[in-house]
Amino acid sequence: MAFPLPFGRYQLLRKLATGGMGEIFLARRAGTGGFEKLLVVKRILPHLSEEEEFIQMFFDEARIAAALNHPNVAQLFDLGEVDGAHYIAMEYVAGESVRAVTARCNGRGEPLPMGLACRIFADAACGLDFAHSARSASGAPLQLIHRDVSSQNILVAFNGAVKLIDFGVAKAAGKLTHTATGAVKGKYAYMSPEQAKGDPLDGRSDLFGLATVFWEALTGERLWKRDTEMNTMKAVVKEPAPAPSSVNPDVPPGLDAVVLKGLEKRRSDRFASCGDFQAALEDFVISERLPATTRHLSLWMGRTFAEELAAATAAPPVSPSTPAARRKAVASEGSQGKGSPGGRLLPRKK
Repeated sequence: MAFPLPFGRYQLLRKLATGGMGEIFLARRAGTGGFEKLLVVKRILPHLSEEEEFIQMFFDEARIAAALNHPNVAQLFDLGEVDGAHYIAMEYVAGESVRAVTARCNGRGEPLPMGLACRIFADAACGLDFAHSARSASGAPLQLIHRDVSSQNILVAFNGAVKLIDFGVAKAAGKLTHTATGAVKGKYAYMSPEQAKGDPLDGRSDLFGLATVFWEALTGERLWKRDTEMNTMKAVVKEPAPAPSSVNPDVPPGLDAVVLKGLEKRRSDRFASCGDFQAALEDFVISERLPATTRHLSLWMGRTFAEELAAATAAPPVSPSTPAARRKAVASEGSQGKGSPGGRLLPRKK
């Protein structure tokens, strides 16, 4: 596959990932007057393009994402089909996942600063709280539950923004596809006890998953992960969560209390909502006078991921089909006889 690759109204610049249902590309859309926008195109895998169930699941993800217009949720721009390939075009978040952030901290032996950890998870909780109370265009409650809150699905942008992604297994009213009663969706190590048991869910299930990711970010260790999926699920359901400070002594008691309340086995013992979890984190930041603004997070991301930031801000490859490339081609033709290799436009190396 040679990039840039034309794809309908977009150009695919490079592949970012391949998942169970689709492949994800960094893409560009060009328009009149020199307009250009980078975004992410997710298209259904070719061998699934004829499977009606997967197409409906793909549409469900797009419909859910389209209803969530919030600063802490990655935005959906487009849904369409090109040569039989269904796709969605979404906001490009230049940054790293919480999983990558935690791994970088572990590799350096430097913990994620306490205030910045609180900022990341307060903002993620804000996005989840919005999703849980979201309504459709007609005003009907979506009754949305993410069901896959994990370290891979929370992104921290280089500008300090925090974004939730991947509502592919979300539970919502009015979905075209439905999970069988008792079936389990999501990653075992980030499930709530009620999700692991196949019980009915509400927003407090996502809260448990978010608190699990927070615990791991504070400690640099896995909380529920065990040697088998069955043992992982048993740990989620039965084992009490140790205080983060038992692993990282720098975590103060006030933050221990917030995290552990989010990890209560009985949902009635947790915070009533992700909004309440967010408020508790904001109160903790204020009480401890921690540097925890979006600007603080942006500066730290820039220092910690300097090479990745430089790569993300580098000019993407151009194609002769874009206005910029055509201008370059004209300039190259005019330089023939002055050391130019026949005026041929060469692809820009990454």
